[in-house]
Amino acid sequence: YPSGSLVGFALDDHGLPVFCFSTMSSHTKDLLASNSGGKAALCVTAKGFEGAADGRVTLIGDVKRCSKEEVEKDGLRELYKTKHPNAFWADFGDFSFFRMEELKAVNFVGGFARAGSIKPEDYMETSVDPIQAFAAPVMGHMNDDHSSSTIAMVQHYIGLPQVEKAELVQLDRLGFMVQCTRLGQTFKLRLPFPRAAESRKDVKTLIVEMTQTSLANAEVQSYLQGLAAKEEAAEVA
Repeated sequence: YPSGSLVGFALDDHGLPVFCFSTMSSHTKDLLASNSGGKAALCVTAKGFEGAADGRVTLIGDVKRCSKEEVEKDGLRELYKTKHPNAFWADFGDFSFFRMEELKAVNFVGGFARAGSIKPEDYMETSVDPIQAFAAPVMGHMNDDHSSSTIAMVQHYIGLPQVEKAELVQLDRLGFMVQCTRLGQTFKLRLPFPRAAESRKDVKTLIVEMTQTSLANAEVQSYLQGLAAKEEAAEVA
């Protein structure tokens, strides 16, 4: 049976994973075995992955060892070391580059009750989400300075009251994931944008619109006022 392993990878221009493996590793030997045909599956988890409620995607295909000519021609060494700048082992003689050259299937799970398959050709023709370039600072700003707005949006759009804490943990052009604390439990929820965002300005506009709509809800306003009063009382105590 083939063995599983935790590996690093980089993506080429078509979104196909490129690896740098030691010839002594068991997973490398499995890929090179004459009866395997290089069949492999790569499961990539979302940043901050904790469990079944978090997103992951599995790429299934044939992984082939790259020739020295291919490594040079396609700049695979530079590609990998750009993604993994501390990968000094990439220059060792017993390490070789591999690439998933033929993608057979793409399986996506976005969390509970959110799963599906993506056609390989659709995956290879897509582009990187434009929001990823600035998602981290936007989420940091929301979590540091506007956590009450996030609580308001969760209550208004999801219909979930009594949320004590809410933090953005993932942001993309279609919406964001929120980690909530409520009645002693911590879990994650997805809030979609009313329309797709293509820029940082779009994200700000959409969040402001959603916040204003949420704060117009009298029940939301009342809950936030009570929550603020509790926090002030706790600080005084």
